[in-house]
Amino acid sequence: MKTLYQRLKPEIKAKLKENALKYEYGPREVIAELHRFTMYGDLTMNVVKSILIWGDVNEFEWDRIDLKYGDKLFIDGEIRDKVYGTID
Repeated sequence: MKTLYQRLKPEIKAKLKENALKYEYGPREVIAELHRFTMYGDLTMNVVKSILIWGDVNEFEWDRIDLKYGDKLFIDGEIRDKVYGTID
């Protein structure tokens, strides 16, 4: 099973890597946590918040389902939307 880091959208992963070069703490801890887990539900809200900050994610475009399941963070969320459609 792939880790959350492996499933992370490329643009978010790139921003985390970029910020990891700029800052000693923060992004590196987030990357480590994403390597540790395979399920979004295992992340703490603090880690999710840090992904949004260090990954430069605009959470204002999210709805409650996006936050609950993290679909906008991971590649397989896009696949799920194509198969089942999005919630409007």
